[in-house]
Amino acid sequence: MTARKLREERLRLWRAERVVDQMHGMDRKVFLAIRVDEMTYPQIAERFDISVGDVEAHFAASLRIMMQAMDEKDPWWWKFWP
Repeated sequence: MTARKLREERLRLWRAERVVDQMHGMDRKVFLAIRVDEMTYPQIAERFDISVGDVEAHFAASLRIMMQAMDEKDPWWWKFWP
């Protein structure tokens, strides 16, 4: 992997982490449970005492937030980020 590609990937990861940090409440908890803890929908529903439908709704909301944030064009100053 070239240095430029590696830098771009680090920036994308940094950006994704900032988006997750800004998610609110259950959207964030469900997103992290699925993507980090690799839990199933029923496991998450039981853990947070919500329905599987609620898990689906919270995960869909968190994915919309993530996609919107990641699809934005990088600000001009990002090319100067270390």
